[in-house]
Amino acid sequence: MKIVILDGLALFQQDISRTSLSTFGEVDFYEKTSEEDIPLRDPNALVLVTNKCLVNEKALSHFTQLKLVLVAATGYNSVDIQACKARGIQVSNVPAYGTYSVAQHTLALLLAWSNRVEQHNQSVQAGEWSKNDWSYSLSPLTEWANKKMGIIGMGNIGQCFASMAESLGMQVYYHHTRDLHLTNRTFLSKKELAQTCDVISLHCPLNPQTDQLINAEFLSWMPQHAVLINSSRGGLVDSLALAQALKDKQITAALLDVLDQEPPSSNHPLIGIPHAFITPHNAWLSREARTRIIQSLLTTLSGFMARKAINQVN
Repeated sequence: MKIVILDGLALFQQDISRTSLSTFGEVDFYEKTSEEDIPLRDPNALVLVTNKCLVNEKALSHFTQLKLVLVAATGYNSVDIQACKARGIQVSNVPAYGTYSVAQHTLALLLAWSNRVEQHNQSVQAGEWSKNDWSYSLSPLTEWANKKMGIIGMGNIGQCFASMAESLGMQVYYHHTRDLHLTNRTFLSKKELAQTCDVISLHCPLNPQTDQLINAEFLSWMPQHAVLINSSRGGLVDSLALAQALKDKQITAALLDVLDQEPPSSNHPLIGIPHAFITPHNAWLSREARTRIIQSLLTTLSGFMARKAINQVN
């Protein structure tokens, strides 16, 4: 069986072997694959493993023997699942692999910002504590107890992060596709959530309904002191609108692990903007989370060999 890993650079780092799938057949490993590279990949692949590399009509026309697409992530918007279904190709994802890692990173973004951790570390390392009193602060610090956390998307990660916010003493409000009637957590409309909460954190998939969910109108509803966090999908946010809101001090800060263009161009509207704090889409990147991805891929491959569809999304 021929397996082609299209973009394994982020998943298979030095701490995880690149040969783990080789027990199922011959594996071609590529760190990256652009759309222009597709014709250079083996057209006889029976299985593709992808994360961000697009498996669209062009790719499907090239891989004529394809029977299984493994998405090494939970979100599968990089794959044309309807086109795969029409061709009888199974598409499977990896659900719930990074729940704690992503929620933890989201919390890290929030606490690093509110407590200015790196700013003060750099100050101490530069010798400034030696010239100050026994305690000093370069900027105001924020306590989150009794403040309002708004979460959009109450799936596994949203609920995990909600528990972390509650551990800080925050009251959790949420917007979801429906009211889940969660204990001590209040369902609100998008507008009510934006107007009510001190922090808005995004934990929903990217689809036609959520594309640029955070736009100029939504940002105009948020109070000036509010903070926006996005560790889900960059396309959930209108980058131009957010950049303008930050420039105009319409909201206080944006804490982002994802952008609508990855990697971003040097002139991306959110790069270099004051109060936009950005990490390079690495909330999911813990060794523990990536190990779970590999195990899930192996389990799905085993099921495929036994003609049993596991984690199929189409």
